[in-house]
Parts: sequence; C-alpha cells; structure tokens
Amino acid sequence: MNKLLSAGLGALAVLAMTAPGALALDDPSHYVFVPNRASADVAVIDTRIDAVIARIPVGEVPHQVAVSPSLGKMAVTNTADDTLSVIDLATLTVTATIPLGHEPEHMELAPSGDVLAVGNIGEGTVSLVSLLDERELARVDGLHEPHNMTFSPNGERLYVGNLGASFVSMIDVPQAAVAGEIPIGPDRALAHHEDDETAYQGIINVTATPDGKLGFAAYGEGDRMAVIDLEAGRTLESLELGDTPWRAFTTTDGRYMIVPNNGDETVSVVSTETLTEVARLPGAADMTGVNTGAFDTLAYVISRGDDKAVVIDLETMSVAGEVPLPGTPETGVVTPDGTKLYVALSDASTVAVIDVAAKAVTATIDGVGEEPWGAHMVGAVNYCH
Repeated sequence: MNKLLSAGLGALAVLAMTAPGALALDDPSHYVFVPNRASADVAVIDTRIDAVIARIPVGEVPHQVAVSPSLGKMAVTNTADDTLSVIDLATLTVTATIPLGHEPEHMELAPSGDVLAVGNIGEGTVSLVSLLDERELARVDGLHEPHNMTFSPNGERLYVGNLGASFVSMIDVPQAAVAGEIPIGPDRALAHHEDDETAYQGIINVTATPDGKLGFAAYGEGDRMAVIDLEAGRTLESLELGDTPWRAFTTTDGRYMIVPNNGDETVSVVSTETLTEVARLPGAADMTGVNTGAFDTLAYVISRGDDKAVVIDLETMSVAGEVPLPGTPETGVVTPDGTKLYVALSDASTVAVIDVAAKAVTATIDGVGEEPWGAHMVGAVNYCH
C-alpha cells in the first residue's frame, strides 16, 4: 500500500473515533468487524483494500460483536463493564450503552433480527435485549456459565450451552424462562471449581445446521456430542468423539460438522446426513475454531497453541497442509464467497489474511487495535471462542 493511501485511511480512523457521523459504511457486507479487548474498541476492515478504515470506541474488554443488517445496527458485549454497546452502522457511533448482568460475553441474534440473547457468564443469566428499542427486555436465571447460544428456527426457543454443566438449557423466549434441560452426558453434572488446576469443560455451544433444523452439542468432559432436533427440542443421536471435544463448526453447505478434540489433538468430521463420524484426523494444540472455504472443499482448523492453521481436504478427508501464522490466533471468518480467511492475532495486534485456495498468508493488517479477539462479517458463518 502506498504512503498516501495509508495516511488517508489513518485519518479516516481518527475521524471515526473523534467525530460522530464522519464515516458511514456503504454496504456492511464488505467489512470485517474486530473487537479489541485491550484497546476497548472495534476495528472496521474494508475487505476490498484489506485495511482498517475506522476504530469505534466501546466499553472495557469487548468480547464479541453481532450485526443486524435489517436494523443497521451492531452490538458489542463489554465483559469488564457489564454492558452492551449498540452502534449505528450509518454513522459508526454508539447510540446506547445498556447495563446487563455480570460478565456478558457471547450472544446470538434471533431470526427476526431485532432480539439479541446475551450470556452473562459470571452470574449464570441470559439477557434478552431489544435492538430496536435498545433496552433489556428480560433477564433469565437458572443457567450455569452460559456460553454460546442458538435460536430455534421460529425464534421461540433459545438453546444455551452451559460451560459449567453437562446439559443444554432450553429457554422459552416469549415467557423469558428456562423451560427444560437436554442432557448431553449420562449424568446431570455441574462444574466444581475447588481445584483450580482442573478446568471443567461442559457445553460450549449448540451449533445449528444452516437450515436451523439440527443442533450439535459437544460435551467436553464426556467426550460426546448430542444431535438435537431444534424444532422438537429432543435428542436424536449421541456420538462418541475424541478426548475433550471443543465444539462443532458447520460447513456453509451443511454437509459436515467439524469438531476439534483438544484433549488428544485430533479433529472429528461428522456427517449431518448419516449422523456418524466419517473421519478423525490429526489436529494441533489448543484449537479455537474451524472455518471452511473454496466451495467447502477446505477446512482451516485454527491452533492457538501452535500458531498455525491445519488445512483439511474435505473431499479426500485428509490433512492437506499447514499455514504458519505470524502471531497467536484467536478466531477468524471466511468471506461469503469463500476466498479469504481473516484471523485475529491477539499478541501481534494484527489480522492475518489467508488466501483459502492457495493455503497461504497473503497479508497482515496493522492498526487494528490491541488484543484483537475475533472477526465478524455479515453474510458469513461467524464464530467466537
């Protein structure tokens, strides 16, 4: 990039941080949104030039972002502030700061696009927030370290992965109350934190197929994954996986669920048609995410422990190579056309750009912010750890 263009983009970033309405997005689908935990802002990357064009100040330790294209708004959980920032994408300004429960982290947008579910992991509650009215509608208790969440196709049920338990909680959204539990392990277990050397890993997430019909919930302590009918709220199958499975990641076409098993550093590939494990392949240390691209022929398994991505060929069900990363990766996102993967590198305060088909890093984006924690795109399959 030439110096003149770089300077111009830097000026735009300053304007966006100091002058409300100084910069607006022409089409949100062209941008990657990156929460920066240490600098308390969200970076906006234009994928057409692979550069930061704005940084939006939010609360302390932002963890995740969610975008509602229908409302033209973005929400950001601020874990250290116990708040949610709401940003108007037309002006890139914060329009509301909503108090929530203790340590809000992960969130999920309802199919309607106007209701947001936020897990307050520190107090065992889920906040239901109206993005339209920019206020908390209700707070549901009775959860156990609520982590990632998934709505049923009609938005009336919310399936909550309890990091501190062996079951998935079902929330009746209109009633704003827990309506039942779906056991994933053989026994109903809750985390015990007396021994700090042993971290309990319950349910990270219920990952839905793209059509919203099936949910896949891995239970780390039990080395199993349940397949849930999200419309009926019942278990269809229970699969044995590798040691300490993290969570399921879907291909965009919905053919496979890919599950990193961090305990034995393997990766399970599960067919959503047969509901069976069709391959178990070598992985790496501390795998945080999986992204697929190149028409879902390649899967990139991100390893925070080894600073690399393991590439899996989903046609031959074999490891197709590795991509070294110039920093510690967190999570990433593939562009909707499946060509580029953006990976947040927390210790380097940069974002790596990977050419999916070429299996190589083609650029690193500076000026992102301090400790970037993930990446989000409208129209893409988005994940958080």
